[in-house]
Amino acid sequence: MGDDFGERFLKSDTRERLRIARDPDQQDNLRTLLGNNAFEDYKRLAGKVDEGQHLGPGDRTNVIFVPGVMGSLLQSNSRGGMWWIDARTRDRIDNLKLSPDGTTDVDPEDDVGPATSDPSYDPFLVALMKEPGLGHTIFPYDWRKSLRLSAERLKNQILDTYAKNGGKEVHVVAHSMGGLMTRAMLMEYGSEVLPHIGKIVFIATPHFGSPAIAGYLKNHMWGHDMMVLLGRYLSRPTFRSLYGVLGMLPAPRGIYPGTRTNDPKPWVPDQDDADAERYLHPCANFDLYQADEWRLDLKPDEKENLQRVLDDAKRFHQEMIDAHLRLTPDERRKMLVIAGVGYQSLFRFQYEVGIFGEKAGKVTARVKGNVHREGDGRVPVASAALDKVDIRFAKGEHGSMPNIPAVYREVFRFLKGEPLELPKDMNEAMSGHLAPGGKSDAPHLDGSDRSVPVTDVDDLDPGYLQPEPADDARLSILEDELASGQRPEFARLRIL
Repeated sequence: MGDDFGERFLKSDTRERLRIARDPDQQDNLRTLLGNNAFEDYKRLAGKVDEGQHLGPGDRTNVIFVPGVMGSLLQSNSRGGMWWIDARTRDRIDNLKLSPDGTTDVDPEDDVGPATSDPSYDPFLVALMKEPGLGHTIFPYDWRKSLRLSAERLKNQILDTYAKNGGKEVHVVAHSMGGLMTRAMLMEYGSEVLPHIGKIVFIATPHFGSPAIAGYLKNHMWGHDMMVLLGRYLSRPTFRSLYGVLGMLPAPRGIYPGTRTNDPKPWVPDQDDADAERYLHPCANFDLYQADEWRLDLKPDEKENLQRVLDDAKRFHQEMIDAHLRLTPDERRKMLVIAGVGYQSLFRFQYEVGIFGEKAGKVTARVKGNVHREGDGRVPVASAALDKVDIRFAKGEHGSMPNIPAVYREVFRFLKGEPLELPKDMNEAMSGHLAPGGKSDAPHLDGSDRSVPVTDVDDLDPGYLQPEPADDARLSILEDELASGQRPEFARLRIL
């Protein structure tokens, strides 16, 4: 496989990728790029689409899809190559570091910017392509930076789409961080764009942050071998520079659900959690927004830089909830949340006292009916819910949620004004083998093939919560395999 094929495939839109997958002359190259299992997923996906009927212009564009964190591919416009993420340019990953204020690349000559969405979203986009009355476009964005910096561009894309489609309302469908991107745009330009927006769907969005981000900030890349390997290419200082990523830390006390003044359902720590009193928060027992509390052994300038990013994240959470609560009931009725359940997640990151002193512990076990201990592998239900917005539930792993038929069909029903079918109760979504949700259309493509039952089929490990990291010997083997093209799954790594 030549480098030009991989870059051409990744830069292509879904229609062109499907055309490539249907071309017998290109299939060996595609198999090498994706790996055997993901290639078979993609080949089946391409087979679902009749090229002559569905790969043309189709319906006028009236849907904008906003991918999640790391779901927008990033390329260097000056030096060439896809820098996030392509195993062949893995030595460039650490060049994704941002300047201290987070507005530019640390080396402005790199000129890194968004290209298009990752192929892992193509199952959802194929379903959207085939749905009568819906035509889509994609909003890729630079997820490294503060989402405020991309808000105007999303606003302009909505208004431009509205102007070009004959004045039809524009719908927005957002996955994970894409929901925060959408809300950041509404925070800045809501009065200008809301009259032109039809519906907004948030799929598995961490509206109030994810404890997984806290785990990565403290322990760096962890959870499974390939993620630890990523940590050899994405350094701790670079990770700490990513304003957009750290903006998904769990919201501060007073904003996160269960910690607010006069909260109708205040969070109550476990009876055996002796250390909870030091800082009452469902996701941590220390102040996530004080650099000193992370105990990262930073130099003074490093600590100052981290505190700057944390201050920005704290301010972002406050501004976002303030803007949301200013929306009118009619504006909130345009919105729908779809949250995933059934998966162990990093629900809480805490310091614990043990026989060898204090250590950082992780709480991952689910608790039935507890919004702080139920989730999709990445996002607790408490964070996925959004104040005064209708919420529906499906059994599903975070990254695969848009690709699950029960989920995308619910999205289409909402966009078309049809009755919804997913349950409003998260326990109902977990009621045995008839529970809605389940398997992705392409589990090897979106990574949900890693999921395994823990106690039964209704209690699932998403496959990225391994407590013990790979040792140096194992990492060296993986690194050699990556260099020889034997680890195509590296290009599908996500932190959420």
